[in-house]
Amino acid sequence: MKRLTAAGFVLSVSILTGSTDFAAAQMAMAENTMFVAQLDAKQVVGGSPSKATATGAFLIDGKKRTLTYSLTYEGLSSGRAGRIALYNFGRGKNGGTVRDLCGGDAKPCPEGASATISGRFESGDSRPLDNQLLGEFASERVYVEIIGGDGKPEIRGQLESNTAMVMVMNYTVTLTPAAGTESKGTGTAVVSETHLPGGKVAVFYAATVAGTSGAPTNAAMVSGPTPQERTFKAAAALPRFQLRSTPGSKAGGSLTGSYEIVGDKPSAPLATRLIASARGETGFVVTTSRYPNGELYGALVPVR
Repeated sequence: MKRLTAAGFVLSVSILTGSTDFAAAQMAMAENTMFVAQLDAKQVVGGSPSKATATGAFLIDGKKRTLTYSLTYEGLSSGRAGRIALYNFGRGKNGGTVRDLCGGDAKPCPEGASATISGRFESGDSRPLDNQLLGEFASERVYVEIIGGDGKPEIRGQLESNTAMVMVMNYTVTLTPAAGTESKGTGTAVVSETHLPGGKVAVFYAATVAGTSGAPTNAAMVSGPTPQERTFKAAAALPRFQLRSTPGSKAGGSLTGSYEIVGDKPSAPLATRLIASARGETGFVVTTSRYPNGELYGALVPVR
């Protein structure tokens, strides 16, 4: 078992490989394991001058041997992505290709410096999710890298999971324009809650938005039966909000944050409580300077 300091994630290899210990028993509660990648230039081997960032959510079903993903990137310095792929190696070195997400042997990457891509790989595809490859995912030896249109690596991020021998709730979010806006933005967000002894909950969240009217200024988890009620509220703002991207971006950006709270406090921003008590849909909202009530919104989808 390994604890990841960056996001407070806990990883157990047996979750993916199907051994019969306590962690494997948790597989019955969650068929999918969520992996999160936060991409930037600092992780590129040999370095990269790019200011771009990205967030990716990858869901692996170890029983069906499928992988579903959503990845949003913003601000590529080369103007567009030439290739986005998963590779097999740990931090600090380059490895062999696991699968192309776009470019290479896959369909061409979208035009533009910022975009969202998504897809699904089945068990019968060219590189099967066999036990060996599942073990590589579980050991954090798989990363995603974006090669720019000029053929040079721009940003990279290692895939990390949050599967612990305590109660864990993971959520994925597909961000689209909020009701009443003229936004053309898209985005990918993740929320992870690890319920610890003593009633404490460690919360991690991350998102990247592309094509928005500006950089993200805040984020919150909100709920209600109508879109008007699912707008940003200062009281629901997520603590320790940090921009990962360059401030002042005109077309998107990346954000992240992590905090620990006492779970039984009514004011605590917890997805699990919001969903349990909601009179309607519960979601994740991202604001910008132009849209302080929320430019992008998406429903929280539990990873089960």
